[in-house]
Amino acid sequence: MLLPTHYAKHELTSRYTCSISRIQWLCFTALLTCSLYAYNLLRRSNALITAETPQPESTLYTLDPHTLPPTYHAYHQAELQLPQHDWSRRRPAPHQKFFFVAGHVRGLGWGNALQEHLLNAHLAYVSNRTFVFSNYTWNDDGSTYSDYNGKLIPSQIPYTVLIRGPAVGDPLPLAFHIPPAVSKEYFDHVCPRKFELDQHEVNAHITHPSSALEVTEKWSAALQATSEACLQSSMASQQIYSHYRIFGIRGALADLWPTLSVSPVLTYFGWSSLIERALDVNQRLFYYPSLAGANLTGTPYTSNAERYTPIPGLMAIHVRRGDYLKHCVDLTDQGEDFVSINTLPGLADPFVAPRGFFFNELTRADRDLYRRRCFPSVAEIAQKVEEVRATIEGRGIRRIYIMTNGKPDFISELKEALLTAGTWDAIHSSRDMILDKEEKYVAQAVDMLVAQRAQVFIGNGFSTLTSGAVMMRLANGFPVNSTRFW
Repeated sequence: MLLPTHYAKHELTSRYTCSISRIQWLCFTALLTCSLYAYNLLRRSNALITAETPQPESTLYTLDPHTLPPTYHAYHQAELQLPQHDWSRRRPAPHQKFFFVAGHVRGLGWGNALQEHLLNAHLAYVSNRTFVFSNYTWNDDGSTYSDYNGKLIPSQIPYTVLIRGPAVGDPLPLAFHIPPAVSKEYFDHVCPRKFELDQHEVNAHITHPSSALEVTEKWSAALQATSEACLQSSMASQQIYSHYRIFGIRGALADLWPTLSVSPVLTYFGWSSLIERALDVNQRLFYYPSLAGANLTGTPYTSNAERYTPIPGLMAIHVRRGDYLKHCVDLTDQGEDFVSINTLPGLADPFVAPRGFFFNELTRADRDLYRRRCFPSVAEIAQKVEEVRATIEGRGIRRIYIMTNGKPDFISELKEALLTAGTWDAIHSSRDMILDKEEKYVAQAVDMLVAQRAQVFIGNGFSTLTSGAVMMRLANGFPVNSTRFW
């Protein structure tokens, strides 16, 4: 009679102990899961979107003026003397309606600034307003120079140092009936009091904030709904087209591209005389002597597509080093995708950001995929180059130009690898460029022009410098498969 009683007591104790263990295990699992989830959210919320360049510090210097960067004063003065600037006026003419994006991008790289500037100009164009342009800006605190990674750079550079066209005040053909853009100084002169549009009020009517087309249409409607001549977006609103909502979101530009690609902002876009002169001086790097093109300098301007034709036999490759060692790791941790135009459907070598296995935690294979697409090794670069050269678009390519911020020893290693993998008539890099003092500080624009014109271009899909070249190649009708990515 004791056995059944003893067994029942033992069974009850065992079940109770088991139940306690199970509860403890479930609690532990839940706690671990919540901790991992919280860590992931915290990491992503605290992470900087490093597709954008950090803000440099402004600094006052008393150094030898011969060692300081150029201020491009002559370009600024030329902007002030544009014929559309009637300095005798104290208010806008009856027909004039201006638009300025006061919260335009600051402290970011040239590629980031250019893409936003062009979209802002396009928005003004479709809204029948005169676009107001300012400077390519690192700091607008009144400083002349800024310290960026231990080097002096101009705090602001007039956009006309880099580009020409309707986005910087050049007139459009009469058929467009749009007044040419004006400088910020002239806008301030005739519009001492301005009417501000708050981004949050306009965005409240936007259903899909990552649709560049809808953003453009809703902002255009708001701009056309007011009769105010002196109109600007508020400084506090920051960018209308930002990395967080547009440029860093896969496919965000796809619905706008059909209209943007034929906008006069792109079709009549051009590079400044300074940038074109740098290309002319360095023709030996890109052309066979017998095929050297006519100098762009002094040639009358027509259109983007007619002026910047393909350079036959040339491949340009964009190979980021230096800051990209950490940058690519940050992009991986944040789950970033290709940027801007680089995500348009139909482009070769597409990239879809992996979403990880457990609470978006990336696997080792995911991280290696990011590395290969963002920071390929020398061997991987050489292999990709030969693969692309073997395509129809790569036929006849015997010269290669390496757009890079890499150190000389890296460039030498890469050149050796390219020569080992294939036969080349010429291999040159950004460091082979002959640039004067003014050209040196805008050299990335010279590289972008080369990439725009190369017969084949292999770019870094995470780079806005690459996306700027891709934008122009597509707008000018280059074969889609002549543009590739690591």
